[in-house]
Amino acid sequence: MSTQIQTNNDDIQRKIASARQEARTLYNEVEKVRIRTKDANLVDFSTKIEPFPKNYNNLKIYNTLKGHQTKIAKIKWSSDSTKILSASQDGYMIIWDAITGFKKQAITLENQWVLTCSYSPNQKLVAAAGLDNVCTIYKIKSDGGRGPGDSSENGYQMYGNFYQSVQSIFKGHTAYISDCEFISNNQIITASGDMTCALWDISRGSKVRDFIDHLGDVLCLDVFSPLKESNNPNLFISGSSDGNVKLWDLRSQSASQNFFVSNSDVNTIRLFPDGNSFITGSDDGYIRLFDFRSDCELNTYSLANELAQQQRQKQIQQHQRINQNAKQPLFSFHRNNQGSNTPTNERFSLQSIYSSIENPGVYSIDFSKSGRLFYACYSELGCLIWDTLKQEIIGSVGNDHVNKINQVTVSPDGIGLATASWDSTVKVYSA
Repeated sequence: MSTQIQTNNDDIQRKIASARQEARTLYNEVEKVRIRTKDANLVDFSTKIEPFPKNYNNLKIYNTLKGHQTKIAKIKWSSDSTKILSASQDGYMIIWDAITGFKKQAITLENQWVLTCSYSPNQKLVAAAGLDNVCTIYKIKSDGGRGPGDSSENGYQMYGNFYQSVQSIFKGHTAYISDCEFISNNQIITASGDMTCALWDISRGSKVRDFIDHLGDVLCLDVFSPLKESNNPNLFISGSSDGNVKLWDLRSQSASQNFFVSNSDVNTIRLFPDGNSFITGSDDGYIRLFDFRSDCELNTYSLANELAQQQRQKQIQQHQRINQNAKQPLFSFHRNNQGSNTPTNERFSLQSIYSSIENPGVYSIDFSKSGRLFYACYSELGCLIWDTLKQEIIGSVGNDHVNKINQVTVSPDGIGLATASWDSTVKVYSA
């Protein structure tokens, strides 16, 4: 009997191996067809467009938001671009007035091991989730008056009154919740380490459905903005440690599109402003731009390629015997002796520090309003500014932080930019 069972297991394993080989062959054939139909790339089409100057940055620091006691896990802008929600592992979420810098509300979290937060489109609800496998929805108080208040709670001086009310608690994931996004005022999507995403109905307080297709932890997601008529509110995208990004339609049982990104974790993902493309940041340090309509990759943004370009330019300059100043690297930014990005008199080129980077991973990314620029937070390099069309690093932002920058987000109106750091502060920038 045991011999027969062993034989059956061997047959199953051979069939699985054969199916995998066949799937790999078919995938390679599809890739060959895609390559043949891809007649140009984004850089080729943008040759006639003027590039930005090196070390370009028109953002000036506007506010520093202080109040958290430890590193900030996630920040989100409100839909009207006047408020910022921050979630920290000190056990609090704070709603800030982005213009005045005052704290408007502080919310005590059910669990301090928060990983993500989100703001509803109508600004009446906020969500928090993390290592406890639970997503909690909080009802928040609407704006009431304009002026400093005298109330305080748990050490936080309020711009308005302290207020908290739990609307719903969603339990169902069997592992940590890595990300959450409101897809409407009454529905929220969660991504989890249990390899699934879930849609929840807030008014009913129950799960609507699961999205099961990933083969690894789902690490990030993004939704098509319900505030833009050009976007489809039934769609969202998810990125996973299996190296894939999937486009989901709430009306379909399986993923509508699948994009293989890399053999490393997809840590962050962001939709292009028009909703026709998206960008990813991975553990391997590469940023990739994909298009839904052509179903292919449009561009790859690599620190290694930028370094190689600097080296080639330096060789040309040395060969031409320009002056001593020509040896200055094309791109540089400030770093202090502790390795954090802060203003000092000492300048390090990308070339001089790239060889010492142990983890080049990208952990947060966002587009400018037009999409011409995007901002990327690297594990050890701070927040760099890329030219989307020219495939070049043109500057950096967030150099005022004194510790690792782990979040960057652009306001919906495109006027403001906020960065969050392990130094427990949020910096707000504006042009």
